[in-house]
Amino acid sequence: MLHDIKYVRKRRCAPVWIGGAAVAMLLFVGISVLPDIASAAGVAEPLHAHGEDGGATYWIKEAAVYGLRAIYYALLLATTGMMLTFLAVAPGDRGDTQREWMKKWLSPLSKAMLLAVLVHVFVQSNRIAIGLDGGLSGWLRVFTETSSGQAWLVLLALAILGQTATRLPDVWKAAWALLLLAAESFVGHPAGADELMLAVLSDFVHLACSSVWVAGVVLLLLFWKADRKEAGRFAETFSALAWLMIVILAITGATMAWLLLPDWTALWRGSWGRWLLAKSALVLLVVAIGFALRRRARRGELPRSALLKLDGAAMAAILIVVAVFTTISPAPPNDPFNYHRMGSDMHFTLRIEPNASGPNDVELQVWLPDGKGEPVDAAIALMPDKTAGNAVRPVLARRPAGSDIPFPGFIEYRYVVKDAELTGAGSWTARLAVRLADGTELVREVSFKLGY
Repeated sequence: MLHDIKYVRKRRCAPVWIGGAAVAMLLFVGISVLPDIASAAGVAEPLHAHGEDGGATYWIKEAAVYGLRAIYYALLLATTGMMLTFLAVAPGDRGDTQREWMKKWLSPLSKAMLLAVLVHVFVQSNRIAIGLDGGLSGWLRVFTETSSGQAWLVLLALAILGQTATRLPDVWKAAWALLLLAAESFVGHPAGADELMLAVLSDFVHLACSSVWVAGVVLLLLFWKADRKEAGRFAETFSALAWLMIVILAITGATMAWLLLPDWTALWRGSWGRWLLAKSALVLLVVAIGFALRRRARRGELPRSALLKLDGAAMAAILIVVAVFTTISPAPPNDPFNYHRMGSDMHFTLRIEPNASGPNDVELQVWLPDGKGEPVDAAIALMPDKTAGNAVRPVLARRPAGSDIPFPGFIEYRYVVKDAELTGAGSWTARLAVRLADGTELVREVSFKLGY
């Protein structure tokens, strides 16, 4: 009878929880999106553009956007992680009670996740649509012409199927969870990395391990509230699993940082790197908490309430950090590259602007000794140091001399190219070759940092 009463109470609480989540997310949507929709319709101006100081309204809107992203990641990881955790909690005398509780919690959690996915996709696609044509055509272009839009459609479809997946055998639950996380891994920074497959695979494994850890923390807190004896038993199972997840998270996180950052100095030179350091500090706190929880579990003692609450608070802080730094470019702020070198047989100046991943304008000025004659041609090869074989060789076009700095005894020649596509921040080498009328080729190499 007591079990039945608890069950009824849980069932009555579930709609209240889902309704509360719905109200919170709709409030975030109203704050963060509706002004942009009104602007696209010609009713009002957007509250801000990124980088502008819009006062209180700016920060309210930014807080709403990041709050929504944090809720989305929390529900996505908790739901998929709980699906995967069923594999770790085997049926039997020890696991049957835990599995019954998990089934009761999974149904409302999956419904809340579906709502979060719907709202998240709406907010993100709306922002991109406004940047395109706006209106219906902008929305169609988001979902038909962009990889992010197509991945969001897959996310939506899988989130809807998740309402059925909660009733499937454990293996199919896990398969659904891994498919959903795979779709999420194709959205964001890893999808734009030079080493695409390695970056996406690392992100996928990172998300899968994160989901197991998040779900474990959530389940510990729920078991502590529902049945402390089962909380102690689950802590024994989860503590060993958590250590494995943290080791894999450290490896995949370091791999993604290596792939996305131009070099390690970007960790403290750019906002993305500093947020990553903040996340790493929080992970160290989680490791310390996990060590304390594992010690108690191995001694057969119940987890301390204060440790569980601190673990939950650290998890929430990490999700907030993730919500922020997944919207920031990993590359730190950059300056145009401008380099000049003197020489007895040639002076030259090389300019690359804006010196960032994407289209760049390249200008080469050379000064040759009077009497050498005009150069037959000039060529440039721009090579990323990580993958020197992927050299970019834009065709330089001759232009009239434009320098107001004369070098006595030398004559200036100028070459330019517009929109040379350079991909991948980091260390690059520019190889310049100027061929003279007598067949002499003057070659120079210059190292530069793209994205600095």
